Amino acid sequence: MRLIFTFLVLLGSFTISAQSLSGNVRSEVTDDVLGYGNVDIYQNEKLVASVFTDKYGNFKVPLDSGSYKCVINYADHLPITKEVRVSADEVSNFDMAVDPTKPLAPIAVLEERSISRAYKSDGSGSGDAKRKESSSPPPPPLMYRYSPGAEERAPLREMAKDIGGGKMGTRVEGARSGALTAGEINDFSKWKMWQDIAGSELSAFENGWKIAPKGRYTLELRSQSGLPLADAIVELVINRTKVIFTARTDNTGKAELWYTTTNEAVVRGGVSMKINYRGKKEELKNAKGFDEGVNHLMMTVECSEMNNVDIAFVVDATGSMGDELSYLKQEMNDIIFKSKQISSSLNFHFANVFYRDEGKEEYVTRTMDFSRILSESVQFINNQRAGGGGDYEEAVEVALDSAINNLSWSEEARTRIIFLILDAPPHNTEINQTKLNQLMRKAAEKGIRIVPVGASGINKSTEYLMRTMAITTNGTYTFLTDHSGIGNGHIEPSTDTYDVETFNDILVRIVKSYTYMPDCDQNIPELDLNYSDSLVSSINPVDSIDSMETNPRDSFNINNPNNRPEVKWSYYPNPTNGIINVKADTDIEELFITDLTGKLLQSIKKLEKDRIYQVDLSQYVTGIYLIRYLHEDKWISGKVVLQRY
Repeated sequence: MRLIFTFLVLLGSFTISAQSLSGNVRSEVTDDVLGYGNVDIYQNEKLVASVFTDKYGNFKVPLDSGSYKCVINYADHLPITKEVRVSADEVSNFDMAVDPTKPLAPIAVLEERSISRAYKSDGSGSGDAKRKESSSPPPPPLMYRYSPGAEERAPLREMAKDIGGGKMGTRVEGARSGALTAGEINDFSKWKMWQDIAGSELSAFENGWKIAPKGRYTLELRSQSGLPLADAIVELVINRTKVIFTARTDNTGKAELWYTTTNEAVVRGGVSMKINYRGKKEELKNAKGFDEGVNHLMMTVECSEMNNVDIAFVVDATGSMGDELSYLKQEMNDIIFKSKQISSSLNFHFANVFYRDEGKEEYVTRTMDFSRILSESVQFINNQRAGGGGDYEEAVEVALDSAINNLSWSEEARTRIIFLILDAPPHNTEINQTKLNQLMRKAAEKGIRIVPVGASGINKSTEYLMRTMAITTNGTYTFLTDHSGIGNGHIEPSTDTYDVETFNDILVRIVKSYTYMPDCDQNIPELDLNYSDSLVSSINPVDSIDSMETNPRDSFNINNPNNRPEVKWSYYPNPTNGIINVKADTDIEELFITDLTGKLLQSIKKLEKDRIYQVDLSQYVTGIYLIRYLHEDKWISGKVVLQRY
């Protein structure tokens, strides 16, 4: 058996610069440090870098020598514009005046505290004690402004020279996010298993919701140089003219389309695709279903970079979410901040829709439209509280309608994401079944990927609905788990195995995988995904969860909690422009090749130990790929890079 591969050297997400601009931002009147503020750097009116201040108001931007315009924005404060000259590592601090037309948000003093009395500041302590203490009231949310004591104000300015360091970092150790634990099921990566589960264990819910994406068609679109083409409109067509599904290509150049999203029959043959990339149109006749492989198309177009990233949080704020909402608000704030650190060239926009139910509630939806100003989004999130409810179902469809159809999504974007956080389903009526189907299809048409997050209270019917939402819109399904000891009980999902991670880590990883793209020079950002590059002697551990003594991947794999297999395997060359060789000291039942989002591209069965196999990825777009296999109930993974020189 011959196999084949292709990959790319990992380069920085932006050109490495010898110089930098760093500083500290605070409020002129109150002397508060302003965390999560926007710092935009312009050169000749072109935005060349955009970063956020950290929770202590510090920022640092690598820049080439030259003159720049630095613009600072923060909620409730007047913007600042300052000309700066960079010739070395420059430090420039900013004092922002309060906007007299806006009420100043309350100050939250970040004190040294732990998530519960059983948690030590270093995250150690008895797991049983933590679970017992979890019934105590949750801590207040991490706010976005910090009011230092007099003895701390001077060191804050000095901290700008050493971002993230100093004893201030330990003072708020207990208040940091990372307490919630979660798992992810990417049904695209276990496609055959999903089909089996949906047709057996979850089949009753297909009839219950009248929703079932079937007849999968996948297109991978690339330029003549091998780069992925994102945000192209792709229509699935039958009988030459009838459009039955519309989607957009993602950051890997792939679009997922469906013959039907209900339980009607799938008819094979006579299916084509129509593609529109920035006004240039192509047609792919005789498109093949995914069970026959991925459809590939190359378009001769000029390289252009899309840097808009739209992220909307849609959150159930009814009373039953009270056990976890305070923690979730901390997580969302931190996820937003960490997501922006992926690249200084990305232009992030954030929106929020909090919802309850129709009837005697204080509100049905409470919305903040997209804004580039992170502190405005953080302020909105921190002002929300759980309340109301009474029955099980909530106005999920109203919230999704508001998010999909009323928010100001970018006309062109690298990615658009809805994180749907909920612990109850929508009301299951015939009207809602039709509406939910329409909303999922509309999200796919707009290129919005829905990533549901199942909290405590989710049942199997809701799990099925959320997983179909993710599949229909090219998203993935995530869920909170019991391992943190926070909140009420969480059901186990229908799958074979999953890893337990911090909720924070999972969502940041998803944002990374949904936003990474090689630039026009074919540089690929380093994403720090804890996957080996080429040579593996054993499974590499990942960072442990803040509030746990042990590695969640070691301790909480649901099939094999304690044993960690030792294997030796290699794959080379890495990076490559075509062929990769794979060799292991153990038999591999099935080797899976996926893209960075976890989508299965091909698999090779029955690899014998100590034999060299070749895999070819030359037909795929430039990017990062994962090579994975199951060994003793553990997934072993590594990353490889494909680039055309």
